[in-house]
Amino acid sequence: MLDAIWLIPLLPLAGAAVNLFLGKRLGKAAGWLAAGLVAAGFVVAVAALFDLLSLPADQRVHVVDAFDWISVGSFSVDVAFRADPLSMTMTLVVTGVGALIHMYAIGYMEHDPRFGTFFAYMNLFVFFMLMLVLADNYLLLYLGWEGVGLCSYLLIGFWFDRPAASSAAKKAFVTTRIGDALMLLGIVLIWVNLGSLDFDAVFGKAAGGLTQGAATAISLLLLAGAVGKSAQLPLHVWLPDAMEGPTPVSALIHAATMVTAGVYLVVRSHVLFELSGTALTVVMVVGLVSALYAALASIGQFDLKRALAYSTMSQIGFMFFAAGMRFYTGAMLLLVCHAFYKALLFLTAGNVLHGLHDEQDMRRMGGLREDMPVSTVWFAIGALSLAGIPPLAGFFAKDQIVSFAATSDRDLAWVLASFGAFLSALYIARPLFLTFFGRRRNEQHAHEAPALMQAPLAVLAFLAVFAGLVLGFTAEGGRLAGFLEPALGRAEFGEAAVSEGVLMAISIVLALAAVAIAFWVWASGRVDWEAFPQRQPELAGWLSNAFYLNQLYAWLVQHPGKGFGRALTVVDDRVIDAAVNEVAEEVGDASHLAPLIQRGYVRSYALAFLLGAAALLLFLGLRA
Repeated sequence: MLDAIWLIPLLPLAGAAVNLFLGKRLGKAAGWLAAGLVAAGFVVAVAALFDLLSLPADQRVHVVDAFDWISVGSFSVDVAFRADPLSMTMTLVVTGVGALIHMYAIGYMEHDPRFGTFFAYMNLFVFFMLMLVLADNYLLLYLGWEGVGLCSYLLIGFWFDRPAASSAAKKAFVTTRIGDALMLLGIVLIWVNLGSLDFDAVFGKAAGGLTQGAATAISLLLLAGAVGKSAQLPLHVWLPDAMEGPTPVSALIHAATMVTAGVYLVVRSHVLFELSGTALTVVMVVGLVSALYAALASIGQFDLKRALAYSTMSQIGFMFFAAGMRFYTGAMLLLVCHAFYKALLFLTAGNVLHGLHDEQDMRRMGGLREDMPVSTVWFAIGALSLAGIPPLAGFFAKDQIVSFAATSDRDLAWVLASFGAFLSALYIARPLFLTFFGRRRNEQHAHEAPALMQAPLAVLAFLAVFAGLVLGFTAEGGRLAGFLEPALGRAEFGEAAVSEGVLMAISIVLALAAVAIAFWVWASGRVDWEAFPQRQPELAGWLSNAFYLNQLYAWLVQHPGKGFGRALTVVDDRVIDAAVNEVAEEVGDASHLAPLIQRGYVRSYALAFLLGAAALLLFLGLRA
């Protein structure tokens, strides 16, 4: 099956093509076709995984050359697919979680008039993400990278008749293009310095063929692309607005596709980053600052989906933080576990929106556990897993990263990461209690989602509970770390000032304390949290507006850009267009002379001919 890995992206591409042209005729079958083909890709990926595991650990790399793509002089790039532990891990996440989200979307989008088109875009999204993670060279990876950006634009703005949705789609497209343009420059530098874009050639030549300065420039340019796609500071502003798209789109973007692409790029390119003296430090700082910033911003949101969006940014920040410390297997473990519990959280939020007729403001929810007991269980499992409550998946994934910081002589980083972990539990327990507990703040009675939408959530809940035990149950990273070791190397844990048991106890206490504080503030009824914006308007404003970075960008970029555009309009109108119009007016004025000599009378022409001949003879006579 390793020779057939090209089938994995081909299957969703076929679904996209069929639904794009025949979606209206297929009706609801369009959704089942889309979900079935992604699930079939997952089956092929599992079969390929078993073939890969049958090989010796140091030989678990299999490249399939599909065809020559570009060949110009010495520049040659193939469409080639790479099966190794890293790419197969990502492929299983994309196809497995993607198939569950597709299945959920069949019920969620049931009454949408563009049902077939929606699933065509969803399949196309999965196709491009699979091209990205299975690519064996940077140019093919970049093709998938840009395709993911295109599909995010199509899906975020799927309800384009809503101004907020179309605006959010444009914002996501433009913001991520900034990082993509810089990433493309990095790929060009790879070619200029190493003469190849194939992964094996690049990583093999890099050690002896790259100066530290070139490695730093390439790594930082690649990081810019990763920061844009994964919504890290300062290119994060598109992610909260992207919640204007349908909820299954939000789940797909946050759990299985777009925002994980940046983490994959950094981990895949770790050889280049390690050659630089500063790039990994920048990765670590960007990740840690983004995690803390997004955690505080999430606490200030009352829109359920926007609160979850900032939580994603924070969790991705932890992944970057781990990668910056060279704990690549820890970053990947958190990526996998995050895919399970974040998809569960978003899709359960979809249940809430479905049951409350698209109500998203948590101030108008509360007490939903009575009407939606099943969804309450799903959301609680996802929230407690993200919070790091043992033995759920998030505990093993996040605890390893925090513990690694403590054992790597980074005391300040460990303290900040522990604080970020505390905030993680606080910001995710807040929507749990505001939405499902406390007093009812909405007069309408919610209803549970149908069984078709609940079945994928049951699978995701199971994974959110047991994935950590299966994949990460040891201090050294567990089964996933062992599987990834041939591609990423072994993480070297150092000696901490305290034992591993003490570090684990600190993490558990912080998580439980945060959940207890969240319950006391937002569900116990003893704190008037609704009056907080009146008592502390400045702090509430900073949190709810995410520290006004959107407004800062508007002041620095949007308003000057609009002013410059208005100035160009004046120049175009009063200079360029005026000049063209003046020429036209002069030609028009000149045309008024034509009727004086073109009257259509033969006698007038004969008289003119006679006068002209007489004038000519007079001139010649006078000259003689």
